[in-house]
Amino acid sequence: MRNVLALSSALSLGLALALSPAAASAAQYVVHVHGRGQNGWGDNPMFATPGWQTVGVTYNATTATLAQANAQLRPQLASFCTGVNTCIIVAYSNGALQIGYTQANYPSVLENALYIEAGGSAAGGTELLNNWTSTVGSWLGQTYPSGVDATLTVSGARNAYNHSLSAGISTYHLGGNTGPGNGLWWVTSGFISGDDDSVVPYHSAFGCSGSGSQTEGCAKFTGHKLDIWANASGNSWSCPNGVCGGIDHFGIDDRAAYWY
Repeated sequence: MRNVLALSSALSLGLALALSPAAASAAQYVVHVHGRGQNGWGDNPMFATPGWQTVGVTYNATTATLAQANAQLRPQLASFCTGVNTCIIVAYSNGALQIGYTQANYPSVLENALYIEAGGSAAGGTELLNNWTSTVGSWLGQTYPSGVDATLTVSGARNAYNHSLSAGISTYHLGGNTGPGNGLWWVTSGFISGDDDSVVPYHSAFGCSGSGSQTEGCAKFTGHKLDIWANASGNSWSCPNGVCGGIDHFGIDDRAAYWY
């Protein structure tokens, strides 16, 4: 938890609400937004924080387009992040694309969001989707060329909205990596530009303003930051420099859920 930011913002809001009749209904939420092909946060842990309710949202992450899925997502986000409520958002993979699209085009839905924790962000797209009719695509599961996958290409994701319109909300990024002992690195990494987590390249995972071969320290869109809060030593969940060593794309959601 980013204690200083979260507590100061929540206390300011709480003080204002204490003077109104609606104060009793105010709540603080940690909202989990799932990725492509999932029906929800599923079996992944949603770590509890005292004083905060952990909740998950759902949207069509397979056959719906970006805009169609976002129309399903926005009312849920508004219920947790507007009015008297305060929220922190944990977004995984395609969920980060959905949240970025919301920030740019529907900022009022997130008016009381304190910050966003993004794990394995696909907001910048991935080269694996550039030719989704390929054999590589079939190895990763069922394809949805008219739905979410149409925007998960590098050009599709980067042209879908203005990534620098953050609605004044900072996004902190955690990324995984690949190696001989994890993930699909030996199948997929050769098709992805630069470093990656076996599915998403670093230029996407770390909110880089440029595509191609990048590192976690690349130039970022406005409001996109490396997750310095994950640098704590002596913790089994530590991710030095924002990179969770030995954790591929399919495990980075757990890290994001822990580090918010």
